[in-house]
Amino acid sequence: MRTKQVRPEKKEFEYSLEISKETDMLTGKDYILFDFQTVKEFITYEYKIDIISLFNKNKNQLTFKIEGLSAPVISFSHSGTAGYQYKFYDFENKDYELLISNNKKQKNQFKLKVTDSELKLGKSPDAKIDKFINITTK
Repeated sequence: MRTKQVRPEKKEFEYSLEISKETDMLTGKDYILFDFQTVKEFITYEYKIDIISLFNKNKNQLTFKIEGLSAPVISFSHSGTAGYQYKFYDFENKDYELLISNNKKQKNQFKLKVTDSELKLGKSPDAKIDKFINITTK
């Protein structure tokens, strides 16, 4: 008799992204922090998300291409989610197009409005498009 195979429950999103305005303590300069995390927690290692980030100033477009995960170089094991942080220093108070793609060739497109007082997420992907990332602003 075979035992029933246990499978983890399927998550609604693969990644989460928290966008916030921060200040660099050393330089005193403001920046926008893009903090990527996996929704899945890893027991053995705390992996890193491999992301290629590009900024096209002419189009006001930020692109993040999620390549996958990489194991840490340290010898101690530590559990937790995988993460990646990007600090965007050269921002202005205006609208930016945010393009995020993953290694499965899925693309999600968002609008990010930057003002003195807040960050506001505008247009998000259609319901038909498979959203693989949940974005929040702070």
